[in-house]
Amino acid sequence: MLFVAVGTLLSTVALVLGLLALSAAYTGAADSTAVPWIVVLLACAAAMGLLCVVQVRLWNLAWRRWLSSIATERVERTSWWLHVASYVVVVLGIFAGVAASHDVGFAGGVSTFATLALVPLIAAQVLGAVQHVRRDGPPGTVPTHVRNLSARIERARHED
Repeated sequence: MLFVAVGTLLSTVALVLGLLALSAAYTGAADSTAVPWIVVLLACAAAMGLLCVVQVRLWNLAWRRWLSSIATERVERTSWWLHVASYVVVVLGIFAGVAASHDVGFAGGVSTFATLALVPLIAAQVLGAVQHVRRDGPPGTVPTHVRNLSARIERARHED
């Protein structure tokens, strides 16, 4: 749940950077064709934040149900579908950020802020939105592989 909370925070950072790109588009000498792409980027950042918030809520609900021995299949299925939707949102956000930067010639405030907004947007998806509810722990993420490797090394040490 910590990763999902961090993802929510990062999507907020992406939203702020998107707003700065929109502000630069209206105050600078930017091409007006970048504005729709910036709006799409803002919508993607907001959607990613919403997905992360819903994932946090679903994790809280699942924890309460697990403590009460209540079935969580519907919660897990909903969470899984939301994690799939996050991939669509992040790809659309990347496309919109690059298109906005392209429309202004990859230079200036609009391009800078639109490109910078992509970093927390992608990080929000990687850290937060993909952490769907599941009983058996995280899927094949890098930290999981590192923990498994560390456990294997520790077992090998004890066997020698």
